Amino acid sequence: MINLLLVIVLTSLFYYFYLMQKEKIFSYLSDNLNKEILDAKFVIKKYLAKDEDLDEIRPFYDRLVLKSELIKGILLKKENKTILISGNIDKLKNIIIYKERLKFSDILKFNIIKIPIKIYSNNKYTNYTIYLFLNKEVIKSLVEDLKLKFVFVYLFILIILFSIENYLVNKFIVKPLIKLKNFSKKLETEPKNLKIKEFNEIKTSLKQSFDKLEMTINDLYKTTLTDYLTRLGNRKFLEKSVKELINKNEKFCMVFLDLDNFKEINDYYGHSVGDELIIKISEILKEFIKEDEIISRVGGDEFVLILKGCDDKTYINNRLNKLLNQLNRRWVLRDYEIKTSVSMGVSIYPDNAIIYEELLKKSDIALYESKSRGKNSVTFFDDMLEVKVKKEFIIKNDLVKALEKNDFSLYLQPKVDMTGKIVGCEGLIRWIKNNQIIPPNEFIPIAEKSGLILKIGEWVMKKSFDIVKEFQNDEDLKNIKLSFNVSPLQFKCENFLLNLEKIKEFANMLEIEITESVFIEDKKKAKEIIEKIHNLGFKINLDDFGTGYSSLSVLKEFDIDYLKIDKAFIDDIMSENGMVFVKTIVNMSKSLSIKTVAEGVESKEQFNILKNIGVDVYQGYLFSKPLPKEEFIKFVKSYTFNL
Repeated sequence: MINLLLVIVLTSLFYYFYLMQKEKIFSYLSDNLNKEILDAKFVIKKYLAKDEDLDEIRPFYDRLVLKSELIKGILLKKENKTILISGNIDKLKNIIIYKERLKFSDILKFNIIKIPIKIYSNNKYTNYTIYLFLNKEVIKSLVEDLKLKFVFVYLFILIILFSIENYLVNKFIVKPLIKLKNFSKKLETEPKNLKIKEFNEIKTSLKQSFDKLEMTINDLYKTTLTDYLTRLGNRKFLEKSVKELINKNEKFCMVFLDLDNFKEINDYYGHSVGDELIIKISEILKEFIKEDEIISRVGGDEFVLILKGCDDKTYINNRLNKLLNQLNRRWVLRDYEIKTSVSMGVSIYPDNAIIYEELLKKSDIALYESKSRGKNSVTFFDDMLEVKVKKEFIIKNDLVKALEKNDFSLYLQPKVDMTGKIVGCEGLIRWIKNNQIIPPNEFIPIAEKSGLILKIGEWVMKKSFDIVKEFQNDEDLKNIKLSFNVSPLQFKCENFLLNLEKIKEFANMLEIEITESVFIEDKKKAKEIIEKIHNLGFKINLDDFGTGYSSLSVLKEFDIDYLKIDKAFIDDIMSENGMVFVKTIVNMSKSLSIKTVAEGVESKEQFNILKNIGVDVYQGYLFSKPLPKEEFIKFVKSYTFNL
């Protein structure tokens, strides 16, 4: 744009000067020609008026032709008779008659100038005519030369100006802009001595932007190392810190800490309450660690502590057990009373591993073991744990495949009343792998830890529904009620009640078996779920009563239909203390209108004692072991019991 403007201005100026110069030159040439014409007229009048010989005139005209650039020839006529010729002449055409003065435009336009002259001599007028033949080639050459000179000068000056402009633009605009560009890309340092004010303003603005950007980057970097909720270090911070300790070759313990059953807290009370709980836990952990120790939050309810003093394992164990006791408590958050406990796994550098990833993996394995031992405990990693975890990992993968292939079967164990009549059965899942039955105690704990118990529980529920639906078509079976087990995890899952809703058609023939552990963490929530189960028409059996954490007071707080006395007490029924304990359970149940079921009955002696105590229903190998559905049907149809 600048170049175009420069060309326009320069062209306009040169054209103006060209016109002025052209006018001057043409005026000069015109003046000379007019003078020569006047001279030619004057000479001829002077000589002819005196009647002098023409030979006297000829030298003058010859000199005029030789001297003049514009005149190439002269023709003199008297009347119509040629009397003198000088120089080169052409045909008489393209003639202009000279009057007072010729303009240069006339000179350019015409080839011959006609000059009429009247001479008075001898008492009479004689007409003479001078023809001046113009040298058109010279005139054209002069004009072209003028143009060429101006064009050359114009181009020369244009090149000079462009060069100067290019130099100035490069020095004061392009190079500063390149420096600013490189400065903006951090390729060069801050440019100095910029001549243009606006460029200095841009530089200042860039510098301010860079300073703000650097501050933002620093803040973002800190954010990438910080947990948004607790403001503790995050997983990235942990990795960075641990690797620094490893580089220093300092011995330390990595403690992987996880809240027990936090998912259920989130699901039931909501994530906002869960977040509040995490913040409370993090505050206790901050107070727990020492100045040179590290704490980070690496997951939803997962924390990692880096502790010093690991040469004394007993000291670390005592510290962590104190922390366990601090976190094994009840919280009141938004009018909710929430019970918490934690599990911990510990690995030691360099005893267990020498790289960060392995340390984290092994502390996680130890944590997994703490969970499997009943939670609320501390486990230190050892090689046997790794072997165990690998085995459980294989079982977990096989369980996933078994669910896909439907490799499970629901076995049925009969329940009888005091008269020996079959009144129900318990559905017990069996895993058929390679034509062999894998006992539930080998895979159920793993399914519970991995969360697969939810899918297994759904399978058991649907299978139980299908069986009682099938039994309705058989007179010998249609009154037999089927109870199925529900894990604590499944009991608290939102889908549990939705799935019950789908099978409530046979709620009067299906019973739900739960354990005391469903009451441990949140009694209020457990009561709500039990009430909804009863509203759908299902009855509830409390399984393994007396072996868990609760007491007989549970029977007063919760609406239970059947209480199943654990096999451990049935085994001890022959002793006086054992009998007293069972009597106490039965009497308490009767006072609360709860029926009792004795499981694990294996002899008639046990049956008779339990019958005398007043137990309502019996289950055990005395009557039958758990059977596949087809065998159970045959058993019912051929069953007789000799009291």
